[in-house]
Amino acid sequence: MPAPSPAPPPALTEPGRAGPARGPSPGDGGGDDPRRCFARLLAADGAALAPMAGYTDAPFRRLARAYGATWAVSEMVSARALALGDATGLAISAPHPGERGLVLQLFAADPGEAAAAAGRLFVAFAPAALDLNMGCPVRKVVQRGCGVELMRDPGRAAAIVAAIGAAVPLPVTAKTRLGLDRVAAREVVSAVVEAGAAAIAVHGRTATQKYAGEADWDAIAEIAAAVDVPVIGSGDVADATAYARARARGLGVMVARGALGRPWVFRELLGGAAPSPQEVVAVSWRHARDHVAWYGGERALPRLRGQLAAYAERLGVARGAFVRVATLEDLAAAWRAAAGIDPVAPDVAALDPLVDTLPRCPRPPGRRRRRPRA
Repeated sequence: MPAPSPAPPPALTEPGRAGPARGPSPGDGGGDDPRRCFARLLAADGAALAPMAGYTDAPFRRLARAYGATWAVSEMVSARALALGDATGLAISAPHPGERGLVLQLFAADPGEAAAAAGRLFVAFAPAALDLNMGCPVRKVVQRGCGVELMRDPGRAAAIVAAIGAAVPLPVTAKTRLGLDRVAAREVVSAVVEAGAAAIAVHGRTATQKYAGEADWDAIAEIAAAVDVPVIGSGDVADATAYARARARGLGVMVARGALGRPWVFRELLGGAAPSPQEVVAVSWRHARDHVAWYGGERALPRLRGQLAAYAERLGVARGAFVRVATLEDLAAAWRAAAGIDPVAPDVAALDPLVDTLPRCPRPPGRRRRRPRA
């Protein structure tokens, strides 16, 4: 039985100097065929932010959208945990105020659990679409029969997609890889499309490769030619030239690691200017302040160290001080010492792509996973 429809979210835009996200978003079109909404997105040009565990939270998604990402996908959340009443996944998935075009990603091994989790997410957040993770090669995910392990069982993957689609009135997508240890994705991709997937994202590497080697866009194009839904490729698109090559194949583009410490990449892919050093510092400062506000204090800042170091690397400065940041003042001091740029100086603050700082992440009702005692 489909979950009850929540009240529609308010039609807000994201405040900021970089401007709100433009064009259609997943889920636009009311009762239209959900497969067509992604076709319209691809026709509108632009790239999407890929789901990345530990990275694509609300503060980072907001920056990516401010710089032109066509849509953004959340960190993956456990369907089993949500189905069992754990609220942790709701906290991970929570949209920021005014967020539109949000796609929430689940990892699942069981159709019933996937359907129950989809219902909880739909009622809580009314996302634009739901995505099934079929590409994560991390052992603890694969051992549960989730992630890339689903590529071994096209029937089960298709059943999960169909169950989600039957549970909620939303487009359902899937993100996969080229295969396990060789290129062999066509069977499983065809199965999930037949089950109702509105679009497919393909990371152009096998599970064995993980993130090594070059992404195979020829193989992605071959998969796209075999199905009748939009296919979005991911892997190694870091500049406007690579973006144009992918688009010339009729493929969509999804950016993952190339956006870390570089949310302005979505502007650059469309021919926009690279940021000045001052803008890099301003964006990192905005990111850190939003992170602290969203998670309720500076104690959360160490979780952002990887991205802060990536911002430093974009300017070619040593990352040492950035991987030790514990407070906002630590970050400001690191930029003053490493780049001679003060993030609170008026000329730098004027380059902040956003205006309002995020509020505290809402605390969803429900049981939370208990931490084991030491």
